[in-house]
Order: sequence, then structure tokens, then C-alpha cells
Amino acid sequence: MSSPVARVSKKSRLPIWRRLGWRLTAGFLALTTVGILLSGLLQYRAQDRWLRQSLGEFLLNIARTGALLIDPGLLVEVQVTRSPDSEAYRWVRGRLAAIQDANQLETPISALADYEPERRQARVIARGSGPALTGERYEVVPAVFDAFERAFREGATSKTDVYQNAHGTWITAFAPIEDPEGQAVAMLAVDYKVDVYLTELAAVRRRFLLHSLTGALVALVAGALIARRISQPVARLSALARNVVEGDLTGQVRVRSRDEIGLLGNVFHLMVERLHVSHRSIVDVLVRALEARRDEPGALRRAAAAALAIAEGLDLSAAQREALELGALLHDIGETGIPDAVLDKPGPLDPDERRVVEQHPAAGVELVEAVPLLTPAIDVVGAHHERWDGSGYPRGLRGEAIPLVARIFGVADALDAMTRERSYGKVRSIEEALAVVRAEAGRQFDPRIAELALAVPARRWAEILGLARFG
Repeated sequence: MSSPVARVSKKSRLPIWRRLGWRLTAGFLALTTVGILLSGLLQYRAQDRWLRQSLGEFLLNIARTGALLIDPGLLVEVQVTRSPDSEAYRWVRGRLAAIQDANQLETPISALADYEPERRQARVIARGSGPALTGERYEVVPAVFDAFERAFREGATSKTDVYQNAHGTWITAFAPIEDPEGQAVAMLAVDYKVDVYLTELAAVRRRFLLHSLTGALVALVAGALIARRISQPVARLSALARNVVEGDLTGQVRVRSRDEIGLLGNVFHLMVERLHVSHRSIVDVLVRALEARRDEPGALRRAAAAALAIAEGLDLSAAQREALELGALLHDIGETGIPDAVLDKPGPLDPDERRVVEQHPAAGVELVEAVPLLTPAIDVVGAHHERWDGSGYPRGLRGEAIPLVARIFGVADALDAMTRERSYGKVRSIEEALAVVRAEAGRQFDPRIAELALAVPARRWAEILGLARFG
């Protein structure tokens, strides 16, 4: 027979991932982090587009302006002679170098001609820096093909997107160099190695990660505070509800918030208060009925007081004390099904009668189990006749297998019974009764509980048990 208190307490220990506070914190953190990541990603992509566009526009302006500064006639002369020693070549190369230096470009500006679309190649006429070569092949790779074709066929200045090759990451702009009739005689190619672009993007990524981590940390702290503010009152109400299920109707929790949780707390307190009043009324009615049947007014309250006196030496929870008191008041409720002739029989019981009597704890458990508010009494009702050495009934439990509250009540009930007029035994003084408890420690009684009972002064026992004589 497992204690309802133990069953409820075990169920109440929720895994951390099922607790409201942790769920709220995790949810707030997840939503905030996702929001920061999305925002950062959008900013990163916007920065990426802006850098690409800015670099592209920069190169287009260089190409467009540079194409206007190149003399097409001299360029055609170089194209025909292909001599790096000619005055025309030196002029074209010098002008390309001036454009390169004016725009602080590290990579040379090239003038291209002799484009062969089928082979996707052109020839370098001159470069602004580097070896003084002319006629070198210029491969129109797929990454620059569309921009080159647009500039060559349509005469429009164009640029590539950022692309990579064996020499690095680049953006290239093309502008046609036109003769006076508007015909493109060559193409100006401005290659730009986008180290600045990559460096800036790396800085953006670092800022993005730093902001994300900072935001996640802030979200974690804020989420924990908000979750605590929301979940703490709920947790306290949950603990109070658990205590109610365990039979403790005396607890109170004040929820000061003015929201729905505060309203829930006020309604819950009112409900528990009314439930407590109803519970006490039911118990009082049952106690009066049981005492009237045995014609022993106050006997059950006296037994409960004796049990609580022993329990003062133990660190019992409020729920355990409630279970002990309620169990003491209802411990013999199962006797309602036993005929009075058997209960009040002056002599020894025959075997059949004894079997009937020994079933009253189990019958009592069935009765209290039917009323949820009485279930804390189950341990005492079902096990108050068990003995420490295992010779008790109805289940023959031994030692600490007997519920603690039943062991406590067993000693208190024995003291009360031995000092009262009974059909099956003589009346003993409190000293004699305590001597029996000492002698039965380790056999009928838990030795530790017996020591606690013996530690209570005899005079106080006389007051608790309402004994007229002392000594």
C-alpha cells in the first residue's frame, strides 16, 4: 500500500523541460534569437548588395570616364603595329597608367581589341602597368562573358558580379572605346580585386555574430526574468494545489499581480477555504458518528492528540501531520461493518470472529479511498494494527515497510487503550502503560517511536489522555 502523499509528490517532480518557467525562458530565447538572426541576415545581405553595387558603380565610372580619355586613333595604330616601342603605344600606356593611379587601383587597366566571339577571347593592346606587352590573349571567362558581350555588341558600359578565379575574387567593368562615328574600336577593362569588399563583409559577419550573441544573452536574462515573473505565482499555486491533493488544506499563497494569474490565485484561495470548511465538517460528522457508535465521546480526538504529541519529536511535513491526525480520527472507520456483538464480546474471539475483526483495516481503506479528501488517512487506517516484527495484520508488514504515520499512531493508540476500560484487558496506569511500550520496543513498536513516546513526561501523558488519576 503506497502512500497517496508519496504518489502525488513523485508525480509532481516534473522534468526540467516540462516546467513552465523553463519553457517560457526557452521560448523567449528562441524567438528573440531567431528574430536577431533573421534581422542580422537581412542586414548582412543588404550590406552585401550595397557593397557590390557601390564597387560596381565605382568601376563603371572609372571605365566610362577612362574610355573617353583614350584616343581611339592612337589605339587603332597600336592595334595594327603591336609595337611596344611606338610613340602611340607609350601614349596609350601612359594614359591608362594615369587613370589607374588617379583611382588608386592596384590592378592594371587594359585596353582590349580583336574580340573573337566564337573562341571567346580578345587581345590586350596595352596595360596601364606591368610588362609592356601587346597582343597577349585575354580569355573571356564565363563569369565575365555576359558583361563583355553587352559592352561589345550594345556599346553599353557594363560590369560583372563578384566572381572568383585562380588569382582571387574580382569585379570587372567594361566600357567601349568608340571612334568619332560611334563604332567601338576597343574595350576598356577595369579589373578590381575585391579584398576591401571581402574585408568589409568579414567585419559585417563579426558584428552580426557579436550582436547575435549579445542579443541572445539579453534575451536569456530577460526571458528568465519574465518567465520567473509569470511562472513563480503559477508554481506557488501548483504547490498549493499539490498540498490540497495531499490533504493539506491549511496552506496559503498570496499572488499580488493584478492579471489573470492574480485572479486565479484569489479564486483558488476561496475554493480551498471553502473546501477546508467542508472537509472539516465531514470529518467532524464522521468522528461524532464513530464515537457515538462506541459510546466514547472525545476518544478519537484524544487518540489524535496523543499521536501528534509523539510526532513533535519528528520533522514531519504539514501533509504528514495532516495525514497522521486524519488517520487517527478515522483509524477504526472500517469497524462500521463489524457487528457490535463481536466488537464488544467480553471473552476471546473465535477464529472466524478474529478473521472478521482483522479485515477492518482493509475495509476502512476501501471507505476512505472513495472520498478523495479522506485519502491522506489511508496509511493509518490500513496499517495501524501492523507490528514492527511483522506479526500484525492485515498484511503482516515488517519494520519500516509500515508507514511512518501508522507506526506513530500504533504507539499512541496502545497507550490510550491500555489506560482505558476495555472488555479485553485491565486498566493500567500511565507508568505501567509506558513500561509496556518500553518492553515492546522492537517487537510491537518501532524502537525510535517508542523512545519518543517515553521521552514525553508521564504527567503530560496524563493530561493528553485525560486521565483522572496520575501515578
